Formats: sequence, C-alpha cells, structure tokens
Amino acid sequence: MIDPIAKLHSPSGTLLSVYVNRRAPATRAALVDLLKPLRSTNRDHNHDKAIRIDSGRVVEMAQRIDAGTAPAVAMFASQADGILEFHPLAETVDGDVAALGPRPYLRPLRAQPRPMRVGILVSDSNRARTYLSSGGVLTEIGEQLTTDTGKDNYAGFAGLEEHRNRARADDHSAKLWRQGGRRLLEAHQDQPLEMLVIGGHDESFDPIAAEQHAYLQALPQCRIQVDPGTLSRPELANLVSTAIAAQTRRADEELLERLLGELDAGGGAVSGLNSVLEACNAHAIDHLVVAGPYAKEGVMCDACGWLGRTGTDCPVCGSRLFETADIVSAAMDATVEAGGKVNVVTVASRLDAVGVAGFTRFSIS
Repeated sequence: MIDPIAKLHSPSGTLLSVYVNRRAPATRAALVDLLKPLRSTNRDHNHDKAIRIDSGRVVEMAQRIDAGTAPAVAMFASQADGILEFHPLAETVDGDVAALGPRPYLRPLRAQPRPMRVGILVSDSNRARTYLSSGGVLTEIGEQLTTDTGKDNYAGFAGLEEHRNRARADDHSAKLWRQGGRRLLEAHQDQPLEMLVIGGHDESFDPIAAEQHAYLQALPQCRIQVDPGTLSRPELANLVSTAIAAQTRRADEELLERLLGELDAGGGAVSGLNSVLEACNAHAIDHLVVAGPYAKEGVMCDACGWLGRTGTDCPVCGSRLFETADIVSAAMDATVEAGGKVNVVTVASRLDAVGVAGFTRFSIS
C-alpha cells in the first residue's frame, strides 16, 4: 500500500494526511476536533482556504468510515493537486493524526504490523490440514488429508505382529505429514513463508517437524498444542495471531541486540537524531530503527530531500524549507527511498534513551 501513496506530492505543501480510528457514530466529531488546529490563520489566505476545503472533504468521509468495517483509515487530500484518497487499514493506528506537508505523512503506515506469511500444519497421526496466514487472513490449502493407521489393539504372537503394525502405522503417519509438508513447500516456493506453525499433540511435534522439507525446517517455528479433531477456524486464527506477535517480538529483540552491539563496538551504526539525519542526507542509512513513538520537530527540503532540525533555506540547494512536526518520519521515508529498511520497535531497550539509530552502509565522518 505504501509505495503508491509515497508518490503523492503537493509542491505548495498543502497535502493533508489524516489517520483516524473508526469510532461510529462519533467518527465525524473526532475528525472535526482533529482538523481544527490546522485551520489556523498563520498562513497566507490561499493556503488557509486550501486547508479548509480539504478538511471539509475529509470530514465528509466520516459516513463512509462508519459504514465500513475497517478499524482505521488513512486519507490524503489536496484539491490543488487533484488528490483525494481513502485507504482502509487492517489495524488501528496509535492515536488519530493529521499532518500537512509537500509529501504524505507515512509513519502510521510504517508502524502498522507488517503482514507475515505463515504456513500452518495441524495434524495428528491420521489426519492433517494445511493453511496459509497472511495479513490476518487464514486460508485452507486443499481438503483434509487422511490415512488409516490401523487398530490400536494389536495383540499377536510374542508382540511381533504388534511391532509390525505399529511400524506400518508410523509409516502411514509419516507419509501424511510429508503430504502436508509438500503443500506448504509449494506455497513457500510460490512466495516465501516467514514462519512455520505446527499444531497437534505434544508427542507428535518432533516427528511432524522431521518430515518437513529442509526449507521449511529452516524457518522460525512455533508449536501449538491443540486437538486437531475439535479445533475451530477462529481458534486457530487466534493462536496463529498470538504466535506471529511473539515471533515479531523475538525478531525485534534480535534486531536491537545486533544494533546495540554494533554501536558498542563503534562499528557501522549511528545513534541519536542529529547523527541519523546527517547519515540520511548522505544516503548512508541501510536499516533505520526507531523506538516506538519517538518524534521530534524539524525541517525538510522538498526539492533535494535535505533533512535538518532548524532553518528556513536549504543549505544544499537554497530552496525554502518546510517545517514538520515529525522529522523522524521524514528520515524513515528517506531511508526507504535510498533502498534501506525501517523498523519501529516497541521492545524496551537502551535505544529508548536516544530514540533512533541505524546501521550504515559506510562510515560518516
């Protein structure tokens, strides 16, 4: 979703970006309150007029928001530039936001949980179901797989027949788990999976995992204890959602450990807003990491992309600088535009003290 929105542009700086959580029937009142501060008369008449018009267009979206099911929406408006966009969001935003500028305000989108593509195999010894989860949507792959593992009461001369039957039953179960795994492998080859979830009885976890292809075994793995015979789709969806949240937290903890280790070693990383902005201006940030809601005011040049804390004219190209209430968001945009990555983390760490840091492609003197 972000890529086409990022291309929106208002040379006059009147692009209105609005994020609001749905709260029917009070969404309209929330929008009116949210946009009121932007209607100040501290700008020229044409600028104020443009803001009043676009604010009115956004407020009129309230009925559409309340009629929908999305928990939040993003809206972008600039009548002067022919822009009016409405985007339902899959998750709530961390507080309603309204911002003005030459470029869209994208931080709430970048802070949204990234959809994780997960393969799921739920099985016992004689039945298996396979699913994909992506963006909170759980989709079953094919029909339920079954196999006949034979009777449980074997008996037999000196236990020999029992041994043979049990071995045969184990072979049937292993074949079943491989069949389920092949479905997930095909999905992985079509579009890479990021995690494997195995659901079933505790004693089956290791045998099921052992029958999976090496590509699937290499993925982060979560095991959930369930009864495959009684597990419902909503229950599975909730369990997978919890597993994804836990994996996301683990990934954030590992990222912070690497970043802080790099900073301690004096290696390829910078920390603190001023250093990060300097590195962004040099297109040196490879991976930017922001601590939760950390934000500071600053200035940006719409012509060449220079970012700073204060000023009226760009020190690089001389163009007029635009003020922004969140220069950290602009640094996030600049990092992505330069081919880097951005993570907003909510795990408590030493990063909280400086707010933002990043791995660099090369040293900044």
